[in-house]
Amino acid sequence: MIFWIVWLVVGLGAVVVCTVVLLPRIMLKMHAATIPARDRTVGRLMDERGAVLLYEPAPSVRQYIKSYRIVRERGELYFRGEWNRLIAFVKYELVVYNASNNIINILRVKEKFNDGLETHLTYLPQNTDYVTLRILCVDDTPIRAERTRFNVRFALWLALLCASVAILADLLLWIGVTAYLRYMDSFTATLGIPIEIWAEFLGLTALAAVVFTAAVALARFFMKRKGGES
Repeated sequence: MIFWIVWLVVGLGAVVVCTVVLLPRIMLKMHAATIPARDRTVGRLMDERGAVLLYEPAPSVRQYIKSYRIVRERGELYFRGEWNRLIAFVKYELVVYNASNNIINILRVKEKFNDGLETHLTYLPQNTDYVTLRILCVDDTPIRAERTRFNVRFALWLALLCASVAILADLLLWIGVTAYLRYMDSFTATLGIPIEIWAEFLGLTALAAVVFTAAVALARFFMKRKGGES
């Protein structure tokens, strides 16, 4: 009995860890494959606060935020932009990259009634190398997001996501059914399911997981390309 309880806990723990750690990383990679990097560095300097990197955002963003900077001060790293106009409400997205050009975080920021000078201060992860800025909504009007066309990188990461979800779904099904059988036979391992039935169950579960994951991901990709993002 103790063996099966430990087996159940370890199995469920593995599923949870993979779901929390692995899947978000794959989804970040997929997101990165859809974002064109239009921002550019325009200067590096030192001021009284520390090292500063100045950026010019994409043309579609400059009508709202004309420039922004990443500042390192007293061991802290933060983002601050310079407004180009007064805005009652704005929502923007900071896509944070490390030195290997991998996305490490996506920060969504909301601001109301800005003073027309600078954005709020947004703290960044310590391993940030650069960020890109996207405006998502201005005064309750969604702004259409610039996105890349369907590409090989997105397809590869989508395939990996589908495979990961299918494996996790099969693993969860196997753990759940096996735990139920052990409970029903009082942990004597006398009840079982024929291998051909297992193969059918796991195959159908994996197929359903792949179809659902791919349908949702592709629908989100093409809908965001077609329209705005709220």
